[in-house]
Amino acid sequence: MTQAKEPNRLLAAVMQQAAVTNKGLAARIRAEAARSGVNITPDHTSVKRWLDGMRPHEDTVRCIAAALGAKLGRLVTHDEIGFGAPTTIDLSRDAVLYPPESSRTVDLLDGLTAADAGDAPAIRSTAWDSASVPGVITGYLFSAPRWQEFGEAHSGHSGKADRIRATVRSLTQLDFQYGGGHSRRLLLTYWRAEIIPALRDTRGSAQLDIFAAAADAAAVLGWSAYDAGYHGAAQRYYTQGLRLSQEAGDAVMGGQILSNLSHQANYLGNYNEAVHLARAAQSATLGRASKTVNSMFLAMEARALASLGDARGSANALNRAEQDFANRQGTEDPEWISYFDALELAGEAAHCFRDLGHALKTQQFAAQAVDPLLTPARTQSFISIVHADGALAAGNLEQAVSLAAQSVELAGSLQSSRQLRYIADFGQSLAAGGHLGHRAVRDFAETLTDSALAAHFRG
Repeated sequence: MTQAKEPNRLLAAVMQQAAVTNKGLAARIRAEAARSGVNITPDHTSVKRWLDGMRPHEDTVRCIAAALGAKLGRLVTHDEIGFGAPTTIDLSRDAVLYPPESSRTVDLLDGLTAADAGDAPAIRSTAWDSASVPGVITGYLFSAPRWQEFGEAHSGHSGKADRIRATVRSLTQLDFQYGGGHSRRLLLTYWRAEIIPALRDTRGSAQLDIFAAAADAAAVLGWSAYDAGYHGAAQRYYTQGLRLSQEAGDAVMGGQILSNLSHQANYLGNYNEAVHLARAAQSATLGRASKTVNSMFLAMEARALASLGDARGSANALNRAEQDFANRQGTEDPEWISYFDALELAGEAAHCFRDLGHALKTQQFAAQAVDPLLTPARTQSFISIVHADGALAAGNLEQAVSLAAQSVELAGSLQSSRQLRYIADFGQSLAAGGHLGHRAVRDFAETLTDSALAAHFRG
């Protein structure tokens, strides 16, 4: 413990509001510690020291907040009881773990978004953490939410939650059109100004709806960080958003976040983790997800299995995805899945067949995956490169280079790390095939404004 400068009047005020004595609070903290597996045994003297200004260990602070929250039937944050939100976040450890209390998630998201908005170096340098994935899956699937014990699950939308959802949908469209690098700054500003205060201030059953809307916002923030190449930050946004979705009782949103984690794990080469995350999304939403949503989850499983070279497993998952999509009822779908149409499913199939080395099927599904008017520029750019990969594998070099050029043109000012990676990977395929000396490839390299990217196309 460390000595504070003044008595903790905030803790005293919340204890008074909860009508608990020092002995009563100590007993509740011991019960909370036993429930959450924390080895602490405070007594009334410990509470007196905290009220006098001593700060306990972080695990004890979490138990204090949880115990008072359980008594009051609402979220109690570290800030509210005088122990403050963390001013710095250990991105390599704290935020990648699945928190036992939702109040901890709010504090972690506060610190994460503050660091991100301030361009902290750790946001760029922190990597994907494979060791945390099993704990996140089991934490989500087997932990019980706390605040639903104290109020009915949300049946409607509070005005504040509706505003968050509407803003998130608008920023999602910007992300699709211009890439994560464009929308991230706007979404971070909105998180700091609106979402964090809403998470801290909401009371009662309305709190569950705010949690659900904030989980949606965390999923979009995670996706934009992923697209911008900040993989450690993206994983941590997803993990904390997953905790919010559990607290809100929104299993389908939780499934979406698990599937996003699967998508990212697959992109980073963590294929077994991607399979487990996609299957966890299906398990968590069994009997709750719409056919469209489940089709998307199955497509994520198919892509991960394709990356592993499991042609039979991938084909089976893709076939089930197509069956679910064919039987979908649009009225059952949540708003966020509206992007997943027949074009999107064809694009997922194209990725699968590319990774399995089926050149003709890659080209066939890539051609089906784009509508020049309806498909966002980022998606068109990705699919053009997948189509180029298929053409190259089929021996059509000039067509492949033409499609790659089309991808670059579509990208324009797109701020997407993934799009640059797709083009760089295509350049490596050209090099592996001995094509860098071909005139079409040299001409294409000359059109690239990114010198590092152009180097992939030059011998």
